[in-house]
Amino acid sequence: METLQLERLVDDPEIRRAAAKTLKGFCLTYLPHHFPADLSDFFDEMAGALEEYDIKRLEVIGFRGCAKSTMASLALVWASLEHPELYPFIIMLADTRSQASINAATVQHELRNNDLILKDYGHLKYRRLDDPRPEPTLESDEDWQAMNCVLDNGVRILSRSRGQKIRGLKHRQHRPSLIIADDVEDLDWVRTQENRDKSDRWMRGNVLPSIDERHGRMVIIGNWLHTDGLMARLKNTGIFKVLEFPLLREGAGTEAERCTWKAKYPTQEAIDRKRDELGDIGFRREMLLQVVPEEGQDVHPEDITYYDDPPFDDGNYLAHGVDLAISTKESADYTAIVSGEVTWPGGKLEIYIQPHPIIRRMAFHDTMSALDDVRHASLMSSEFFVEAVAYQQAAIEEMERRAFAVTPMHPIKDKRARLRVAARYIKNGTVKFPSHGCEQLLTQLFGFGAEKHDDAVDSLVFLILGVAQDGIEQKVIHYVG
Repeated sequence: METLQLERLVDDPEIRRAAAKTLKGFCLTYLPHHFPADLSDFFDEMAGALEEYDIKRLEVIGFRGCAKSTMASLALVWASLEHPELYPFIIMLADTRSQASINAATVQHELRNNDLILKDYGHLKYRRLDDPRPEPTLESDEDWQAMNCVLDNGVRILSRSRGQKIRGLKHRQHRPSLIIADDVEDLDWVRTQENRDKSDRWMRGNVLPSIDERHGRMVIIGNWLHTDGLMARLKNTGIFKVLEFPLLREGAGTEAERCTWKAKYPTQEAIDRKRDELGDIGFRREMLLQVVPEEGQDVHPEDITYYDDPPFDDGNYLAHGVDLAISTKESADYTAIVSGEVTWPGGKLEIYIQPHPIIRRMAFHDTMSALDDVRHASLMSSEFFVEAVAYQQAAIEEMERRAFAVTPMHPIKDKRARLRVAARYIKNGTVKFPSHGCEQLLTQLFGFGAEKHDDAVDSLVFLILGVAQDGIEQKVIHYVG
């Protein structure tokens, strides 16, 4: 935009207010200091979606530094000033209390100090301690200044962190009309299944039900941190409009030609500097929106062969990979038992992983009972492949005493090296997975290295390598009950 045009906008209140009817116009008129570089290729699409009232559920995934957080907070300012009748109660969500306070301070700074906003829209309404009828608030006097404010037009802006109570909150007669969640998870948080489940329960059981049913909007901003993270789970609901903005668009051409923000990364050298700064894994995760474990991903979703119905042949047998933890403490690993039906159609080995593997914390007695149940659950004969280290040797001895067909596994390489060998059988289709019932196992498999727990993967690897080391020729396992 030419300097003369900008000066006209600043000098003419009618032009300013006309420009502010769109989020893009508002940003360039009242908040140009937030955009020191020329706009990205996707700015219009992002701004258009953020301002679109009819998009009730919106998910925005963008690369680090793409201004998604800036745009979300500015959209909140725009909505509160231009459309107070649509958005009388706005809530900002962040991952921690300190980040929630920083986000709130950013918004309040503009509302309190931006000369053009003050000239055209007015001021914040400050709570006066001597006011006999102050605005109701859940905060202390100090917190009110940082986390909770009411504008002169009656709009309340409240800031909260992940896990805090949202459901049931009202501002006067209004339930939340706009909730913007900005990076409510981080890499450390999503490493555990427990944390991912907590986020999901909080979002679905607390945040989403709090929104005004008829007119409320939910906008969530973030990145792909995990295939089972909150962003992925919400995308899979099918109720969110999902927009993704990677630094490099797909297609032909050099990286510089495919860059979506050329003003910020004008050359290949600029892109390479960012890659060097973040490292290959960080660059792929943060800038290209790929979910990548710290040491790289050995098995991808597209590597998996699925089946609907396994073969049922009298010549088949069941193989079971077993990783024993023998503890029920919350900090302990899980005991995992992954089973697979082994068959040789036309003399070629195939392993059909059974749905619903056992993945839970168990004491020694419960583990033995679970193994007995697995052995007796099928008429097919069974062979168990169990890691033979430390205390697990005692379990193997007890299984032998109970007449299990058990093969001790003596790992001589690290976990990732073993997985890479087993992954060959997954990628060539020798190992097949059920269409449903192995979601937790596959989550650990795809996220190996990023997941806190990998017990089910260990069991799967023992199963595959155990069958493979026995040879790929068909054999007979005699069941002893």
